[in-house]
Amino acid sequence: MAQQYPAVGGRQFPLNQMTPPGTAAQWAVNLGKATPEYFQPVRVTLPTTGLVTFYEGSPHRAYDVVAPAQASLVVGRIYRLRVSAMPEFPGVEFFPSIELIDRLHPPTCHVEDFPIEFELTLEELEWAAKGRLMTKVVYLEQPDRIPVTLVDAKQRITTIEPSHNALAEADLLGRPVAIVRLGGRTPDPNQPEPTFFGPGGPIQVHQPSAAAAASASVGRRSGNARSSNAAGVGVVKLGTGTTRRVAQR
Repeated sequence: MAQQYPAVGGRQFPLNQMTPPGTAAQWAVNLGKATPEYFQPVRVTLPTTGLVTFYEGSPHRAYDVVAPAQASLVVGRIYRLRVSAMPEFPGVEFFPSIELIDRLHPPTCHVEDFPIEFELTLEELEWAAKGRLMTKVVYLEQPDRIPVTLVDAKQRITTIEPSHNALAEADLLGRPVAIVRLGGRTPDPNQPEPTFFGPGGPIQVHQPSAAAAASASVGRRSGNARSSNAAGVGVVKLGTGTTRRVAQR
């Protein structure tokens, strides 16, 4: 199955964006690459305002947080979210998923100041509203693989062939930490499938500290992502019927 995709860096990858959700996270734990039971902060940002709901694997165990919404999720798990109350999409709800396959390594006393950022853009939400599926692989860049002349660029986009492996491309550029999937699928309002909300796991909800908020503000103005051990956070993105991109935020 891995050989159905072109080799990247001389290697074949057994996993790709079409692998059943949750598989990459479970493999990461089994191989010792991920730290199980570690609470990794994540922050979900929207084009303007809205509400983000984090599910603990059940529609009855949920936490509503105003965007930009920050919470800590367990590495090695896949979580379902709901995004709603957006002025651009009145009455429309989106249900993206976040699969954590690795963690960041910030200073011990500043864990909440270094969340993995998941930005849902207006274009991506419009895709989902039309029933299209969008998948992003978020990775932590390696400084030695990024040209010095591009480190301060606001955005860095490279188009890759649709037949390529998004996980492998992210691995070539750095260390993949998460997979985000966003589509038009919604739960049945009368009899929702239990599996729709995924296995989930414990969630710690908190508001970002003043230092984190200031860091996020500076990052949005300068275009530089924050991390404790790499040049920035990048995204390998693909959408149904479109080319994929490697984007630097």
